[in-house]
Parts: sequence; structure tokens; C-alpha cells
Amino acid sequence: MKIKVLLFIFLFLSHTFYGCSMFKMTHKGKTIVGNNEDWVSPNAEIWFEPKIQDQYGVAYVGFINRFPQGAMNEAGLVFDGFATPEIPVPKQEGKIQKPVRDIVHYVMGNFSTVQQVKEYLSTIDMSFLTSSVMMFVDKTGAYLLVEGGALVLGNQEYYIQSNFNPTKNTVEEDKKKLDYYMKGVNFLKTNQPNGTAAFCSSVMDQMHVKDTQYTNIYNLNKGTIQLFLHHDFSNSVEIKLEKELEKGVHSYMMADLFPASSEGVIFYKKYNDADNPEGYLKDIWAKETAGKTKEEIEKYKSTSGLAWLSNYIGYEWMRDKKQVPAAVKIFTFATEIYPENANLFDSLGEAYWNAKDYKSAIVNYGKSLSLNPENLDAIDRLVKIKQEVEKAGNKN
Repeated sequence: MKIKVLLFIFLFLSHTFYGCSMFKMTHKGKTIVGNNEDWVSPNAEIWFEPKIQDQYGVAYVGFINRFPQGAMNEAGLVFDGFATPEIPVPKQEGKIQKPVRDIVHYVMGNFSTVQQVKEYLSTIDMSFLTSSVMMFVDKTGAYLLVEGGALVLGNQEYYIQSNFNPTKNTVEEDKKKLDYYMKGVNFLKTNQPNGTAAFCSSVMDQMHVKDTQYTNIYNLNKGTIQLFLHHDFSNSVEIKLEKELEKGVHSYMMADLFPASSEGVIFYKKYNDADNPEGYLKDIWAKETAGKTKEEIEKYKSTSGLAWLSNYIGYEWMRDKKQVPAAVKIFTFATEIYPENANLFDSLGEAYWNAKDYKSAIVNYGKSLSLNPENLDAIDRLVKIKQEVEKAGNKN
């Protein structure tokens, strides 16, 4: 299957919204929400969409594909989402079908309470949420969990949501399988919440994982967002929503907001080295295979997910950053490591296609087809290349 299709499925279903943890606390009438966003890429952004007519202004957080992974509007409504084990959700006949991106934008632009969100979502076919859960929190501390066909309101003072299905009958067993979630739960058992952003960030620190790219602490009553980068809780930046919305539509790459010497910025620069775009992957490969036997290396190749990571990073450079030569280098490295991976050769073929190097594109699509004769994408692209070459020949 073509990587763009894979990415659509993964980003909009599984990565709706990959791994993350969310802690909501209401203390003496004030609500603060913390969220860890876990993903492989450090290319995280925060962007602002001011109010339009009667709609609320919103700050969104996410990555450079601009799919909102989280948000807070000026009414104090907060949103985030979590990847969960897949469960079948029947299509909800008679309800409105909308892309998840449109749903999030409409909710954040128009509502201030989770009750309003629930009433709206009750009219929408949410059956696409087969492997993810959405969570909304408002200023009162009330929250809404959206899980496929289920819309569940809650009002606990302290609540942690992570990568589990809250209405599943095995939920308690599922929670215990998540070490980072249990660390947060145990921290709450041994530390008295005091309603401060510092306490909230301490909970998020307990629950971060190696791929936590950023943490945001939403103060729903003050209208502020405190950002931490790459699970470094020694540096933070405070965003004042009202002030930022006054600037109009704009955005920040999160790494640009932090000191160059901070851990997150160092990682960001290494990952995005335009002079050596494949260097990040090469370093992983060298570290994980050093001193290993041939059998151990083969096992690592088959179980590490490095092929998927290479594909993802290559498409990030090609699709989001529009740097095709960098993508060619990344896919070339990946095919050298995985010479039997049809999908990687398909991706390299597409990179050459975008570079208008049709000869190299034909070679790599052909290699992909030799490995997987059922790769219809490669067949389709080869036909299109032939048409492009013929069109160029006729012009000459």
C-alpha cells in the first residue's frame, strides 16, 4: 500500500492521536489541564486562528501537517485525543458524516462547554473513532470523552486519560498495562494536588515517554498555555492566548521558542539536518546494530519499526517540507537496509517522480513491482510516467 494512504490511516485514525496522556484537575473552582504529545517527529507547531464573526479564537497544537492534535479556545474549552486499541464501531446511520479535522475546527470555534459539544457530536457519525478517543474539558472542570459511538460526561476533580478505551469492559486491566499512566496515578496517590500549574507539570513529567515531543499545560481560567519541549521540564514558555490572537493568523515552530542549548532544540536540529537528512536514521541504525550478530541484526530489522520510521521521515521531508532531494537520500538509505521492502522502493520511486527524474522513478517502481506484483500504485505511476515522457517528447 502506498505510504500516503498508510499515513492517512495512521495519522487520522491511530494517530488520532498516537500516544499521549492528559491530566485534568479542578481545584477551588479553577481548572488546569496538562497533555503530553508523544510522536516520532519533533516538528511541532502552535498556531493561532483569531475569532471570525461570532466564532471563538483558537490556539492549536500539532505538527507540520497542521492536523490539530490539541487546542484551547478563548472560552476556555480544551481538546485533545489519544490512540487506543482498535475496536469495531458500527456506522451510525442517519447522522452527519464529516472529516475529523472539520469536526474539531467547528467545535473549537463555536462552543464553550462540554455539554454543548456533546449535543453537537450526538448529531455526527463518529464511527471513524475505531482506534482513538477524544477528550474535551471546559472551565467548570466538566469533561467529555468521545469513544466511537459513546459520548460520556464526567466531572471528577482529578482525572487522567491515556491510551485506553474508557467504556470498554476491560478498561481497568487495560490501564494497568500502561506504565506511564500508572506512574501518573501513583503520583496522585502520594502527592496532594494543590491546583497549580507546577503540580500539573509534575504529573505530566511522571507520565512522559522517550517520544514525548511536547507538553502543554492549559490554564482554562487564565487563558494561558505553558509549553515544554521534548520532555525537558527545566525550560518552559508561557503563551497568553488573548495576546497571541490579537496578532492575527500566525504560528510558531515550538523549537524556535526555546534556547538553542535546550535538549529539545538539539534533537530538533539533528532530526532536521538538511545537509545530512538521513543522518538521524543512520545514527539509529549504527547504535542498534553495533556489535550484533547477523541473526540479531535481522531480528532488529524485522521488529524495530525502522522501515516504517524511514518511510514516515522521508515523506515528511517530501510532503510537508517540500525538500525532495532530502527525501531521495532518506529512501535510498532505507532501501539499502531493507532491500526486500517493496513499499520503500515505491516511496523512492515517488520521490524520483516528484524530482522529475523519470528514469530513476521507473527503475524503483519496477523494483517495487518485482517484490510485490500486486502493487497497483506502482503500475499506475509507471503508466503516468509513460504519458509524461510521451507528452514531453511530442512538445519537442
